[in-house]
Amino acid sequence: MKRIFGIDLGTTNSEIACVIDGKPQVFSVGEDRKYLPSVVGVDPSGRILTGVVARNQYAAYPENTVVSIKRRMGSGKKVHMGEQSYTPAEISSHILKTLKEAAERETGLPVEQVVITVPAYFSDLQRKDTIRAGELAGLDVVRIINEPTAAALAYGCREDRREKVLVYDFGGGTFDVSLIDVEEGVIEVMASDGDTGLGGDDLDRLLQDLFYTQLPKGVRSGKELRLEARLKNAAEAAKIRLSTETLVQVKEEFLTSVKGKPVNLELEVRRREFEDRIRAQLDRTFDLVKEVLKTAKVKASDISKLLLVGGSTYIPLVFDTLSRELGFDVHREMDPTYCVAVGAAIQGAIIAGEHLDTILVDVNSHSLGIRCLNIRPGGQLNDDRYSIIINRNTPIPSSMTETYYTAMENQPEAVIDVYQGEDPTASKNTFIGSFVLDDLPSNLPAGSEIEVSFEYNLNGIVGVSALERSSGRRKKLKVDLNRAAGKKKKAAAQGSKKSGR
Repeated sequence: MKRIFGIDLGTTNSEIACVIDGKPQVFSVGEDRKYLPSVVGVDPSGRILTGVVARNQYAAYPENTVVSIKRRMGSGKKVHMGEQSYTPAEISSHILKTLKEAAERETGLPVEQVVITVPAYFSDLQRKDTIRAGELAGLDVVRIINEPTAAALAYGCREDRREKVLVYDFGGGTFDVSLIDVEEGVIEVMASDGDTGLGGDDLDRLLQDLFYTQLPKGVRSGKELRLEARLKNAAEAAKIRLSTETLVQVKEEFLTSVKGKPVNLELEVRRREFEDRIRAQLDRTFDLVKEVLKTAKVKASDISKLLLVGGSTYIPLVFDTLSRELGFDVHREMDPTYCVAVGAAIQGAIIAGEHLDTILVDVNSHSLGIRCLNIRPGGQLNDDRYSIIINRNTPIPSSMTETYYTAMENQPEAVIDVYQGEDPTASKNTFIGSFVLDDLPSNLPAGSEIEVSFEYNLNGIVGVSALERSSGRRKKLKVDLNRAAGKKKKAAAQGSKKSGR
């Protein structure tokens, strides 16, 4: 039987696992560690470094090191490392290669096919970039699954009885929350929400800001790369210690110099002070939890289990607040660091044909639609209306078609601008691609039908096509990852009518 490995490609750390002899195993990546710091660097000779070695050189050579690359996936923006520039997918591919090689060393098996997890709230472009990173690493990415869903698989939510499970996933770079319904081996995501700009990195930044207040006025935030790198490392270390200690001492010598004098940092940070600083960020996550429950029309009392995922869930305030606000037990019997990789491995085993009595039903986390033209009351034209074709939290894979109409007689073409998001104004959502249905028939009357179809596959990747019905002319979307999000384009369709599958 072929082996399909599972990979958690994380913002801070990454892991690789596989189901062997019916049991999921997370593999070592060196020095008895089962996690690989998601850091990539280049040494003076030009050799690529990954993991601990790259992280260790970060404070000394931040210009030669890239951290938290996951936050840039799908942006199309290159990052500099040494004298070279790289796409986020290229940087991520080095992390994936290192995981692949580590698993091959430990198992003696070739690592060829993988399931990779992503935040539930990752966009289409971010998912495509993740697949691209796998390809660059020489991997066949057979499936992309959402991290909260993988966690539910890992925690063994496969009992015969029906239960509703809430997954709270607070990682290094992103936050996700998903409500999952489990019945007779079927795991179905009822609703998901999240914030791809909220994670442990942001909590570290708040500690860094505190550190800057203790330095001389001549030292300014963001002006020195080495200083930033050292304070970032110190903040992360302090945050981790504050999960188990109520008071930590931070001591960093010779950070920089002001007027020829060395600048040192020495202070005490209390857990309560840290909690006060991060409370607004944690409140944001709790609000998203409530929003998911509201969307799914589920009461907290209907939930039988809450699962914690991600390193930021070690913060005691997270555990205590969730327990108090929701009023039920919080489960952390499995290490939040590894459960996502384990879930990916379980999904890989299912795809490979192993009988694990589990069926996974996931949902899309963003609505998808196009920009169109409509007429407001009073006859005023609005060329920035967002027409949703696939609503968020629709089970995937899914397909949907909407009928639109040409805006004028003899219209030569229709420009299809595709967005994802929830705002009724198209340009306030995330632009993900555009294509032109051109060479429309001459003498085409106004109000001629154009069908726009969306297909959303199990990897959360969307394909779009448009069909002019009278001629049968069809065009499909090709997404350019380097396009600027929200770029304004010419509107070409008016109104929406009925939809069909």
